[in-house]
Amino acid sequence: MPALSPEGCAARRGRLLEVCHRLELDAALITDVRDVYYFTGALLPSDLPAAWFIDASGPSVLVGPASSVLEEWASRGESCLSYEWNHRGTRHPDACERMADAFRQAAAGRDFSTLGVQCRSAFATSPLAGRLAMQGATQAVDEEIAALQRRKDDDEVRMIRASIEANLGAYQAVREAIQPGATELDVLAAGYRGAMLAAGEKVFHDGDYQCGAYNGPARDRPIQAGELYIVDAWTCYRGYWSDMSRTFFVGRGPTDEQYELYEHVRRVQQRVAELLKPGADGSEIYTAIDGMLREHPQLEQQGLVHHGGHAIGLRSHEMPDVNEGRGGVLEPGQIICIEPGGYFAAARYGVRLENMYLITPDGCEDLCPAVGELYECV
Repeated sequence: MPALSPEGCAARRGRLLEVCHRLELDAALITDVRDVYYFTGALLPSDLPAAWFIDASGPSVLVGPASSVLEEWASRGESCLSYEWNHRGTRHPDACERMADAFRQAAAGRDFSTLGVQCRSAFATSPLAGRLAMQGATQAVDEEIAALQRRKDDDEVRMIRASIEANLGAYQAVREAIQPGATELDVLAAGYRGAMLAAGEKVFHDGDYQCGAYNGPARDRPIQAGELYIVDAWTCYRGYWSDMSRTFFVGRGPTDEQYELYEHVRRVQQRVAELLKPGADGSEIYTAIDGMLREHPQLEQQGLVHHGGHAIGLRSHEMPDVNEGRGGVLEPGQIICIEPGGYFAAARYGVRLENMYLITPDGCEDLCPAVGELYECV
């Protein structure tokens, strides 16, 4: 099973220490479990509080719920403290207080004049944050951490590839489940099962699963022959996200309008890949996608009605964005989702095709299989 490597985590910790030195911080306190995972490789439950504290001189301590994850961390010679989060299977209602108590043990005897903190973390912004009190000033490091995470390390790319494989398992199951009369919930259930079986373990899976519609979550609604079915599926595998879109035809015999729309969007996806390279800006790529879509007569007036894509990683939407009026420069190591789409009622209802690309020093690598012709589901 792929995992964040000790070498990759050590490199990321080193980059955080460089941030501490540049900002003249004595230490940093990381309280978002996603970012704790990024720096330590400890994948802790997302619904329980945790904190990782690193001194600018190098030593660190991880505080989290008692688990095999912390035991493994300790077995590697790393410093950690745990708190009990349940009693005989019932969760304690005061997990934050228990975590704060454990953290105070970790912070005992430490005196810092300036501490870097995550101001946007739900735990850091709670009233309990004051109970972690250390003397001195605090400084937000949220933007610095987000900047570090834009370029993916090799072990992160492996995790995202595994997430994509799980998502592809969902799509294989979706193709088999789509047929006239099946409900959108039936198709979502098939996708979730397919993602888990492909991953070989429990994953998070969801997406836009409405049929004959522009967007939206699955409903208890039978899908109808002749509709276009956009499945914009998201899978999170061991903390890393994949996000793809595919469009299917329900039944047999798509109309000329439906087939031509599908082929147009498919060509746009292929053309956009040529623009993805270091130095390109996300807002300019959005403008290019919008212009390409408008070459279709039914899309000439509306163009692209949503974003053209986004970066992805530990979070489903990261920067840079591919959007009107908001972008960001592409750099090697970023993973970008590109999702052209066109919609009109006569097509019942539209086409969206989304692939994920790894930006390389001289262009990009398409991480998803090539989009084939419009698939008929019967």
